[in-house]
Amino acid sequence: MPSIRLLHLTFAGSGRERAQVVFGEKLTVIYGASDTGKSFVTEAIDYMLGARKLDLIPEAEGYSQIFLGLSLPDGSVITLMRGPQASRVHVFDEDVRDLVYRAPDLDLSVSARGSKNISRYLLEKLGLEGTLIATNDTGGTKLVGFRDLLHLCLISETRMVSKVPPVLRSTGTSGQTALKSVLKLLLTGQGEPVTDARPNAAQRRLQKGKIGLLDELILDLQRQLDPHRGNEGELAAQLHRLLAHQDTVATSLREITLRHTAAAGRRADVAIMLGQYDQRLAEIDDLLGRFGLLRSQYESDLARLAMVSEAGNLLGYFRTGACVFCGADPEHQTAEHDQETTALHAAVAAEDGKTRHLLSDLRLTIDDLQIQREGVAGQRENCAAQAEQADLEIARITEELLPVENLASEAMAARSRLEKELGLHNRIQELQEVRDQLVADGAVPGGRPTSSIPAGAVAAFDRAVERALHAWHVQLRSVSYDQYTAELFVGDRGRVGHGKGMRAVLHAAFAVGLADYCLGEERIHPGFIILDSPLVTYRQPVAARRTDDENLPDSVSDYFYRDLFHRFTGQAIIVENTDPPADITGEAQVYMFSRDPDDHRFGFFPVGAARGSDVSES
Repeated sequence: MPSIRLLHLTFAGSGRERAQVVFGEKLTVIYGASDTGKSFVTEAIDYMLGARKLDLIPEAEGYSQIFLGLSLPDGSVITLMRGPQASRVHVFDEDVRDLVYRAPDLDLSVSARGSKNISRYLLEKLGLEGTLIATNDTGGTKLVGFRDLLHLCLISETRMVSKVPPVLRSTGTSGQTALKSVLKLLLTGQGEPVTDARPNAAQRRLQKGKIGLLDELILDLQRQLDPHRGNEGELAAQLHRLLAHQDTVATSLREITLRHTAAAGRRADVAIMLGQYDQRLAEIDDLLGRFGLLRSQYESDLARLAMVSEAGNLLGYFRTGACVFCGADPEHQTAEHDQETTALHAAVAAEDGKTRHLLSDLRLTIDDLQIQREGVAGQRENCAAQAEQADLEIARITEELLPVENLASEAMAARSRLEKELGLHNRIQELQEVRDQLVADGAVPGGRPTSSIPAGAVAAFDRAVERALHAWHVQLRSVSYDQYTAELFVGDRGRVGHGKGMRAVLHAAFAVGLADYCLGEERIHPGFIILDSPLVTYRQPVAARRTDDENLPDSVSDYFYRDLFHRFTGQAIIVENTDPPADITGEAQVYMFSRDPDDHRFGFFPVGAARGSDVSES
């Protein structure tokens, strides 16, 4: 992408020690005490890039040539040379850092008149030669100047805290359209078209209401857009990635669901088997209970028969001798006397034998049932173990299933949001095309730019500013740029409504975000930002100043410098009073200006340069 990189700023004079600052490729920090010429460096760069005058400080006395080394977009290196009060800039096609007396390779005017001026020269290198910007609402245009671009990337200390919006130069209405058009040029990469014929007053009045209504509709739709979602292309890419992710999640969900269904089926089969085993055990236990009662009955019967037999023996019923019934001696007993005792004895013996046989069979049956019960109980125990394993598997699959279901739900919700955002963008695009067609036909709304910045570009720029503030740990609500008032809003509150510390931080974020957006989208941008005192007046909402305690949070200042060094893709030059963090001091190009000649360097100019004089710049 076309951009310019600053190499060095050098003051040279006969008999004077050279004063120089070499700029780092990514980040240069100039900090230190007041009245050491820090802001003078910013003003000198501005002067070398076309400012009409430079207010010299006493230390600059005796320096006759000022050099600004530049690396151009094509990779070539040039040096701009200008005298302290000169109206022309000399160009050398090499890196010059000391007094030069030979003729320059090119001589340019500072004035905007004519074709050979510093503005046209630098714009040609950036590829913007002949680009037009709007000057009014009736179709007036003019050539853009390099100073118009520099206004957005070189911010003086005064402008940093000013209540004037970053895009504008003053609160007056004069020139506002042109300044807004410059921002449109940077965000869209397109200048204003050349138009010859303009509509008459009646035609403009006829179309004015249509454009006003379209503007309101577009603004209303823009307010509904989520500034963190990205432009239409980014949203389409996000939706494409989301659909691919959703397919992956759906595949995983189907696979896990199938495993869960299979595990649940196996658990149901095991549950049926457990029921069968429980039923069989209940039947066996019932039989064992009944057989136990029968065994007890048999044992009781045997005990009674034994008692009868014992009583018969005691009473002599079952032995020879005198008859127990009539008292007759054996010799007087008849055959009928033995039949009665023998029948009783035989009956008792027969009943005892039968009962013992039945009890023996019953015991065998009970033993067989016991063996069956042990087998069924063992099988049930194995089945219960299988059920427990199945339960564990189902629980494990359920734990695996829940996050996938959540992912599927989140993906569906995200898809709905993205499709809604894309729908809004499509509707805005349709309305914008209708509006652009009206503008192309020559209709111009009163009090507004010739054509507005597309909603996607504004939203992307808003996100770039928000990213910068978030990276610096400045906790603010959504940031938005109102292209019609040129004001930067934080939520519903404009930048002008904040204190000067926050105004400075927001102005710095505006410049950084603009450069980030342009460089990231390969739009035209000078490629560098120069910020004078963006943080000196800022204080955090809560006390979080850096001390020797490493557990305390870093300040916004620390995050600011780290972001510019590690993330920012352009070249940054920061002028501040406060110290940068130690890690940045060791990596970036850092200069400390001190009023003590034994501590670092005295200032921009060597110690011998009018050291005793008062310095008016900070």
